Amino acid sequence: MATDIKMPQLSDTMSAGKILTWKKKEGDTVTRGDILAEVETDKANLEIESFFNGTLLKVLIPAGSEAKVGEVIAVIGAAGESVAAGPASAPAAKAPAAQQAPAAAAPPPAPAAHPTPAAPAGPLGVVASSERIKVSPLAKKVAEDLQVNLSSVRGSGPNGRIVRRDVEAAAGSGSAAPKLQTYAQPQAYATSPANQVPAAQPAAGTLTPLSRMRETIARRMQESVTTAPHFYCTTSVNMGEALRLREYLKEKPEFKGISVNHLIIKAVAYGLRHEPRVNAAMKDDHVYQPGQINIGIITALDDGLIIPVLKEVDTMALRDVVFEARAAIDRARAGRPSSSDLSGGTFSISNMGMFDVENFTAIINPGQGGILAVSAVKETPIVHKGQIVVGSVMKATVSVDHRIIDGVMASTFLKHFKDALELPALLMA
Repeated sequence: MATDIKMPQLSDTMSAGKILTWKKKEGDTVTRGDILAEVETDKANLEIESFFNGTLLKVLIPAGSEAKVGEVIAVIGAAGESVAAGPASAPAAKAPAAQQAPAAAAPPPAPAAHPTPAAPAGPLGVVASSERIKVSPLAKKVAEDLQVNLSSVRGSGPNGRIVRRDVEAAAGSGSAAPKLQTYAQPQAYATSPANQVPAAQPAAGTLTPLSRMRETIARRMQESVTTAPHFYCTTSVNMGEALRLREYLKEKPEFKGISVNHLIIKAVAYGLRHEPRVNAAMKDDHVYQPGQINIGIITALDDGLIIPVLKEVDTMALRDVVFEARAAIDRARAGRPSSSDLSGGTFSISNMGMFDVENFTAIINPGQGGILAVSAVKETPIVHKGQIVVGSVMKATVSVDHRIIDGVMASTFLKHFKDALELPALLMA
């Protein structure tokens, strides 16, 4: 019997995805584990894996079209099995931009300082070859606006990924794209007893459309601050012992690449294990208590943020936290995270210590109850055994959803978090 293949939810924030390419075509044999298609989501380009054996009988959503989560995109069944044109429940696929009704012709762009190579026939900004080029969603949009052929652009991002600056350099311009709307300020006039002379005209501003990733960030952050009353607690952590532990462990092959952030991740898991009420969320007017401690690591990209998730961190050895965190972040920055990397988080960490930030608060990721904002380690005068000495101090602020987490819970979590970093032998347990 034929099986409908539906658009999966490949991340916690995904509501729809755009089919970039089909890795299998109609009539191909499909084995469980085969990659069916590559999908562009609000976070990254991800792959859809088959969980069935059979033949790809019908592709319902062609490459270049978007489908909502849960929408039927293809059908797999026995070879020769008849399939209807499309299930009644599946909405019609949105036509690619190139197939939609043409808009009024735009005036040709001004010639660039360095001529852009002629683009092949088809939508500009899209590669005409079968080889997929790694490009960020924002860079792709800028390429379309600037009429740049991406096949002629050399990427400077992770693993050769094309980012916005590469497209602008290829176009011979570092300024805004031609399609940006400009808003001139009202003309001002200087008055004098003799006459009125127009004052200098202010520079025009620009209005840049949000990338798909930025749209999602904006929507979810607004959702968070308007639905979850945030409550904040801050503590100062003496990081002297933690820094000494890192210096010792970084010489060990099994801890290659260990950073202060890895110690923080493990310390957060220690704090959540001892105060599990902070590892909770509001769900359908109930307190949802997850069965795992899954920590999201907020990671900056060229055109937004992504949150790789480490699963069951409280059960992981520190060396495994180092390995898994580095691997997940590397995949995210390269634009190739797995779907499991982006789902299932129960608590998040935002670390801005590398930017020399002294203190800040973070907005809770919707679907979670708390987030920890970590600042830079600073040399600060502290009192130790009655003497004033120079210590390495880090401030950390937890933001919690005050509907379900109160001050006692938040402060108890911070106490255990601080204990684990000031007595880092606890991290090795």
